Amino acid sequence: MDLYIVTGHTRGLGQALVAQLGAEPDIDLIALGRAKDGPIPGGAQLFVDLADSRAVEAAFDRVEERLRGKRFAKAVLVNNAGVISPVGMVDRVEAIDLERALAVNFTAPVLLMRRFLIATATSAKLRRVINISSGAGRRPIFGWGAYCAAKAGIDMVSRVAALEAQTAHTGVQVVSLAPGVIDTPMQGVVRSATPEEFVDVERFRQMKAAGELRDPVEVAADILRHERSGKLFAEPIADLRTLGA
Repeated sequence: MDLYIVTGHTRGLGQALVAQLGAEPDIDLIALGRAKDGPIPGGAQLFVDLADSRAVEAAFDRVEERLRGKRFAKAVLVNNAGVISPVGMVDRVEAIDLERALAVNFTAPVLLMRRFLIATATSAKLRRVINISSGAGRRPIFGWGAYCAAKAGIDMVSRVAALEAQTAHTGVQVVSLAPGVIDTPMQGVVRSATPEEFVDVERFRQMKAAGELRDPVEVAADILRHERSGKLFAEPIADLRTLGA
């Protein structure tokens, strides 16, 4: 049996990943996000506020309880949850919104990766971490200061974790993956910004109108296919659009 832990599963890419994983046999699936506790196909969802580091730790305590005594051929953590807000110049957005964005987009994934690696150290033959990043972490975008900074941090911590795994010979595989532009509610938030908040807003509106945003179901299928082939982990920094078929 394989273990998959996915964050941010109530919409968008995370929802598509969980739906596809839940339809497969021999999967123990744990989804972490804003939905209330309960069963889902393939496993269970657990509520957690990813902006609260203590809540993140408490949620993973519960994950460990579910995993106690189990053994897996493979364990995979997909740090998918993210928020684009606040959109606007750094000096024109609220401090509390900046703090929340950094907590959800950076602090929570790092804490979850740490706990996942500890929890699966002796219970899984193969361990993999997929941190969903963005091209925004690799180039500056006006009005996306917190998002760009957090995704740049995810890229770097993934590189460090991959280096540590290689040096310590743990066999852990880590990738920070930019999945491309996807048709998700996050994109709706982007398109609702004013030009003063986000100078490129019209380009994103045109991309939506032209049908240039990818379906999250297709993106999820690509990610899972490349994960299973191992191709996803050739380098610690990857872009789904350049991985090919």
